Amino acid sequence: MTTPASAYAQRMIRLSQRIFTEYPKVTFSNKKHQAQHEHFIRFLDDRPHTSGSLVSMDYYPRYGEMYHLMEGLREYGLFRNEHRDFQEEVARLRVLRGKQRKNIRLQYPKRLPELAPCCKQSSKK
Repeated sequence: MTTPASAYAQRMIRLSQRIFTEYPKVTFSNKKHQAQHEHFIRFLDDRPHTSGSLVSMDYYPRYGEMYHLMEGLREYGLFRNEHRDFQEEVARLRVLRGKQRKNIRLQYPKRLPELAPCCKQSSKK
């Protein structure tokens, strides 16, 4: 590539190289500066440090696995999911009032609805 004669054309070439990430070809009179510049260009061309095996940009937490682990702990009574407990209580109360939804499978079939201690009817007559 021949160098353009005007300073304006040279500036436009440098600008287009910056826009399209082409590094300008600079000549140095000092060999040390030339070596530093080449080292810097190689550094820029390398892959980012986050692309290694230790740190990856593709990392996402294992949400599915965590969900199943928490469900297992909840079954054993070692973890309390208050939102899920509330949903089950609302479903249980709907069944007791006779307002359960029709044609929809039960969302939480593991626990059967039962009366709360305050609502249980005594069998004494």
